[in-house]
Amino acid sequence: MQSAPNNILVRVILLCLTLSPALIAEPIKAVTWNIEWFPGGRPYAPKEERDAQIAAAKVTLEKLSPDIFLAQELGYQPAFEDLISVVPNMKLHTFSSFLGYDRKTVGPQQCAIASTLTADSAWFEAFEPSKGLPNLSRGFAFAALNHPDGGLIMVYSVHLKSNRGSETPEGEQDVADTRAESVRQIIAHKAAMEKKFKDKEILGWLIGGDFNSNHDGQFPKCTAIADLVEAGFHNSWDKTPKEKRETWLSDPDPEDRKFHPTTFDYLLTIGFAEKQAILFPGFDRKSSDHAPIGILLMKP
Repeated sequence: MQSAPNNILVRVILLCLTLSPALIAEPIKAVTWNIEWFPGGRPYAPKEERDAQIAAAKVTLEKLSPDIFLAQELGYQPAFEDLISVVPNMKLHTFSSFLGYDRKTVGPQQCAIASTLTADSAWFEAFEPSKGLPNLSRGFAFAALNHPDGGLIMVYSVHLKSNRGSETPEGEQDVADTRAESVRQIIAHKAAMEKKFKDKEILGWLIGGDFNSNHDGQFPKCTAIADLVEAGFHNSWDKTPKEKRETWLSDPDPEDRKFHPTTFDYLLTIGFAEKQAILFPGFDRKSSDHAPIGILLMKP
């Protein structure tokens, strides 16, 4: 049973995550959320299902009211802009248009960064395929955001390769190698940004999103989280028990459940106080099979 002091701490952090942005200049509230085939919850969803998911997601996002919002699995930019309109002063800074597996048309699972903070600059980049990984897909959204007190917060929104195809040892290795290469390219991009912004103060770095993996040994060949930690990032789930961070919820009906709930979604930081993330439990399950998670970005 959780102790009373811990219960109080969780309530205080959740309260901070739901306070109006105008009331807090520091710490900064960051949230990441995979919104499951948004809008609609599934490919080619009819209008009534798209409208229902948008409405449910709006309720959750309005309650959270983050300063920085990282989103994944997005299919339609106008619907996302409609969603973030519930947060006062929130602006979309970048919305990716990664190509799908056919390498010809824009895919249905994009990443975005929105914020109540202004952006120095923002863009997205696709991962570069290599000889050994010619089918490397998706990429990352990036933004250099202006902290209200001065300096930059360097932000990434990511959605790494799913576990599809990992049923065989060869497939499992391919999935692990794909994620490792994606992380390697993100780390290389970070080094490039340090040079690009060398004349400006960088307060810290934030990577958030759906990693389709975790640090629990569930995917023993996957090193994505460990590689980021080795590169200097703080894993904000490192001290949180597994049962308190089941961000992917599987099917709500146990009889239809093929997989157990697990941790897929992360927020990792450099340069900020090493806080633990918080899973937001009060969201409408109709909006996604992933729970939104948040963290308070505070100076050390």
